Amino acid sequence: MGRGEEYCILVAEQVTRRRVHERYECELEVTIVYEGGETQAIARNMSLGGMYVLTETQLPYGTEVEVRFRVPALKESTSCGATVRWKTEEGLGLQFGSLRALEVWALNQFFKSLSAKAASS
Repeated sequence: MGRGEEYCILVAEQVTRRRVHERYECELEVTIVYEGGETQAIARNMSLGGMYVLTETQLPYGTEVEVRFRVPALKESTSCGATVRWKTEEGLGLQFGSLRALEVWALNQFFKSLSAKAASS
């Protein structure tokens, strides 16, 4: 293993240790609203702290956005503020701002259903 690969593994381990919320693999349609427009995206993983979305739209680090999505426990879509914290060629890492109690509850219900599906596969 080369020095660059060792560094990438070390950084990935540090990021994993810093995570406060467990991440769940998913495929959830979301709308990202930003100054000057909006775009459709697919959330690939989520936690109570944020989500990684696949999108062709590239927004700069620190951009404030609104994320709209619907999880099964909610009768209608919800939205919350988020900030772009990192990006790749395929998508964006978004950190949620404050979530309301209803959104926390609904996301936890969604995460339970994802865990149940993963355990049965």
